[in-house]
Amino acid sequence: MQISNNQNLYNTYYKSREKLDVLPIEVFEIDKSNITKDKDISNNIETKPYVTATNSTFAYAIKSGIDKDTPVYNYFINLGEQQTEYIETEGKYLDPNAYSWYQSHKIATYGNLYEDAKDFENFVDNLMQQGYKENDALGRATVYAKAGLLDYGKQKAISIDPLAYDDKKQHGFHLIDNPPLKKAFLETLDSLDNVTASQLVANFFEDFPNKVPTAFQELLSQFGIKLEELKETQSEEERSKFTFTGDININEQMSLEYHNFIFDTLIGFFEDRVIFLEELEEKKPDSRLENLRNAYDILIENFKKNTKEHNETKNILNQYLKP
Repeated sequence: MQISNNQNLYNTYYKSREKLDVLPIEVFEIDKSNITKDKDISNNIETKPYVTATNSTFAYAIKSGIDKDTPVYNYFINLGEQQTEYIETEGKYLDPNAYSWYQSHKIATYGNLYEDAKDFENFVDNLMQQGYKENDALGRATVYAKAGLLDYGKQKAISIDPLAYDDKKQHGFHLIDNPPLKKAFLETLDSLDNVTASQLVANFFEDFPNKVPTAFQELLSQFGIKLEELKETQSEEERSKFTFTGDININEQMSLEYHNFIFDTLIGFFEDRVIFLEELEEKKPDSRLENLRNAYDILIENFKKNTKEHNETKNILNQYLKP
């Protein structure tokens, strides 16, 4: 499947690249308070009610018949005058997205908690049926939402930082049209624990350069520039006939050869991320870095599997459509 010219280009880049400067370990810090899977779950969860007073706050209250107009977050409604004034005069300008969640929590009731976010609600409910506590299920749902793999609509059950309230679908895989990659990423998240899944999404979409949802695209563009610079050092025979611009979207109008060029470039990019993490770990050993590196390894294998299936399907289709 791989296009040899592009692979040679990546290998040349890999051998000649300088070691990356060490980033502060805080880059990988995440809040683990709401994303720790309950390890004390009985294997026989089917015989027990999955919504109880001890493993749920919202779902249990709703199941118990609480008035739908009851406010969910009295804390935000009853903030002191000084704190409210600060939020309204300064806070909303310092962090508009966080302010949007503050506003949503003020109007959250048990009747509009999930509002139009039915997929998000079902995702949480399904995890609870598997044995997750509600807080852990909500935490995992935010990971998929941040990746653009789960629409969060106007749900008010949990803030999804650094995104804003009311899903505009302008982040993560909402901006990427590459089915094999999307499927591989989803499969990878499904195989990871909550903490590692959160780390992968944060590293993939947020951490570089400034915790913005477009960071992945910016890193890809930088990678493409380096590859093109190295192409100038190669002979005419070694050069790929394609130029990588940072755009990884694919469509039916593109040739299968170009699809594979994009796939190979992405594999090279992910392998480069693994090397980056190895270098970082050498400087300052940390189990989180090892877990994140392993997550990228899983992603690479899933992506290779899905690109192989993509090629097989396209080849069968091409044979069928031949005159």
